[in-house]
Amino acid sequence: MDDLTSIRHYLHQHPEVSQHEQETQKYLLALLEQLDTDAIKKVANTGILVTFRGKEQGRNLLLRADIDALPIQETITAAYRSAKQGVSHKCGHDGHTTIMYGVAQHFAAQRPQKGDVHLLFQPAEENGWGARNVIADGALDDLKTDMAFALHNLPGFKKHHIVCKTGSFTSSVVSLAAYFRGYTAHAAEPWNGRNPAAAMVRYTLKALALNKEDKPAYLTVTPVYSILGEKAYGISAGEGEVHLTIRADTNERMEEALAQAKKMAEDIAQAEELEVSFDLIEPFEANQNDPVAVDIINKAASALGLEQQKIAEGFRFGEDFGIFTSLYPGAMFGIGAGEDCRPLHHPAYDYPDELTATGINMFITIQDKAQQ
Repeated sequence: MDDLTSIRHYLHQHPEVSQHEQETQKYLLALLEQLDTDAIKKVANTGILVTFRGKEQGRNLLLRADIDALPIQETITAAYRSAKQGVSHKCGHDGHTTIMYGVAQHFAAQRPQKGDVHLLFQPAEENGWGARNVIADGALDDLKTDMAFALHNLPGFKKHHIVCKTGSFTSSVVSLAAYFRGYTAHAAEPWNGRNPAAAMVRYTLKALALNKEDKPAYLTVTPVYSILGEKAYGISAGEGEVHLTIRADTNERMEEALAQAKKMAEDIAQAEELEVSFDLIEPFEANQNDPVAVDIINKAASALGLEQQKIAEGFRFGEDFGIFTSLYPGAMFGIGAGEDCRPLHHPAYDYPDELTATGINMFITIQDKAQQ
């Protein structure tokens, strides 16, 4: 555990943001290549896929850890604090990566009795593109994956408690950018132009009206960024944009909300004689936990004597592991990081190192229970 903690601290000190994890990949490859593996493969540019073949046929599992950091300036003062200005591991992916390396150590020393185990060190979870890129480059096509599992540390829950539920575990999340285009005029004669200000306000208010709480179902629309024209006080603006983050408990509810929001913008733009176009930014699919996979997680927690904490609703944050649960039966679970642990993405958050052994043991036991 001392060696694993040192690895975690090194990763924390050398964070890299999504899709730029080149040095993280090099560091992990150097560690993994010292182990007795059956295959090591670079995936999605900066990720790694490691395979351990089972002694007998059984369920083939994909176990995933995320490796990227965030563009946040941290405030912790530990000796291993981030050495990179404005970048830090404020979501605990350094801990998740260390857990998965510990799992690799275990299976390198003791192959699974049944079924193959594939360990994915996945980049770019934070911007929603990592899992998509892994799928797009065909890295998983020939693995014959039967089930997929992942974990996340959860501040606010008692330390080492296992948190899981069937169905929606994390949100479907998309940032929708609407670009309104008219044309400029002199600010003294705005009627000679097409200023999108009124359209942007109307659109924002109508989009906010989509918010819905019908627990466990929900739809949350949050305005996150808007810009209109430029600081030129003699010019009536001709262009503007509104960015909304939309969250829903299911992918179906998200698709419906996106269609409604776009239709609102198009109708308003038409009435104001404007053009409007859209971008979808950082898309995350809802993580839908399979009942059989959840049962395996629960059995693993019980076998390890870990407390299990029930939750009625899923979490509102996005997690691109939802891509994998849309392709394979699987589930994500949480490990409580402590009721006094700083929240995820807080400048003073730091992954609790004592969770590492719990995470390793959970994945190893999940692999065992999945074969029963």
